[in-house]
Amino acid sequence: MKDRMRKITIILSLLIFMISCKTDNIKKYKNHPETQMKNKNKEEFTGTETITDSLENEIAKAYKNDFYDSDGDIPEEYSSPNNEKSMKHLAENEFTEGLYVSAFKVKSKSFPALLDSASGAGLNTVVFDLKNMDGNIFFDFDDKKLKLPHNKLSIINIPETVEMLHEKGFRAVARMVMFHDIYIAGEDSSFCPRLKTGKRWVESKRKKPSWLDSSHPLVQRDLLELISQAASQGVDEIQMDYVRFPTQGKIKDAIFYFQTEDSLKILRDSTHIRRKKYDIIKEFCRKAEIICDRYDVDLTADVFAISSWQRRVDVENTGQKFSFMTKHLSKIHPMVYSSHFSSNFGYRENVENEPYDILYKAVSLTDKNSEKDCKVIPYIQANSWKVNYTPEYVAAQITAIKNAKGKGYLLWNAQSKYFKTLRWIKNWKKANGYLPAD
Repeated sequence: MKDRMRKITIILSLLIFMISCKTDNIKKYKNHPETQMKNKNKEEFTGTETITDSLENEIAKAYKNDFYDSDGDIPEEYSSPNNEKSMKHLAENEFTEGLYVSAFKVKSKSFPALLDSASGAGLNTVVFDLKNMDGNIFFDFDDKKLKLPHNKLSIINIPETVEMLHEKGFRAVARMVMFHDIYIAGEDSSFCPRLKTGKRWVESKRKKPSWLDSSHPLVQRDLLELISQAASQGVDEIQMDYVRFPTQGKIKDAIFYFQTEDSLKILRDSTHIRRKKYDIIKEFCRKAEIICDRYDVDLTADVFAISSWQRRVDVENTGQKFSFMTKHLSKIHPMVYSSHFSSNFGYRENVENEPYDILYKAVSLTDKNSEKDCKVIPYIQANSWKVNYTPEYVAAQITAIKNAKGKGYLLWNAQSKYFKTLRWIKNWKKANGYLPAD
């Protein structure tokens, strides 16, 4: 009797959820150009489907396009070797030394001078934005292949940018934000996490909707398409950021697509095993790897610094299980900024201004929890937020990485301001024999 009541409760909850989703989808898609084309034969969102079948119908439609085969996997045409043109990539560095720049910095007049300064400091890698947290997409791509709303700002010519970086000896790395997209989240709630009521879940009522449902097949499909189009234009690496689930706000209230899908499958097949968030992230990385391999492009990912400790709560919330993810990554980038750690973390009295300990532990633990052939290259703090930013602070970070046997570092300054930091690094290298003295 209890088991029967439990099933009835689950069914009722799913019915409420699906009815709400369905109503929202009808409103959102009615005037969408893509939907109008599909609805010529009046088959989509007509209200004729049964509620229990509507999710499965949506999944089938998501997979019925040019990116998934009948099993929901990457078809052969996207996984076969690329024979269209010869892609010239810069050789991998034994020790990566790089910096991040925004798309707007790439187009600025000061960018060439920044590259000269970086070269003088011995850096060998530049990470530039192709898609950011706001949902802005900064390169030219085929709009017709995307199904979701998108905000195209084609200010970066990828081939020209790659050529310029290669000529100066820098590997060209394209940073692409995945599941954090303020534009899509604001335009269409259908692709966001849900509450039990069917309404859109948000991190905070004081913030704009920003998170997409990391498990939604259409969300993943568009992101994989963007990765494919960027990789085909000559970048050396695709660096995925925000390849995780949200961690702030009332995350226990958030219902994701895969959870609803699993609940329906269990009702029909009691042997079905529920997936975890890290299963979803691993599978997404696997598909992205298949696409990148086609163009001989490395696939890497940025991860939460706290995830380096791989505590169960962090793994289950973010979905970033390193032993799973790194099977499909050539590099992993924990974003280790001492300013982001609370006081007394790791029994340090002044953790913000003691970056060595944090970096050493994060790199060591990330390496321990990752696949052996996946390189650990952390992002380090290159700004003064909440810290006493000095030459010694920067040197301590780099020293910690070297001592922990990390394979390099990437400088992070959201405003792309690095001249002072690069001067410090150059002087430190000269003083320690990494660069010839004047």
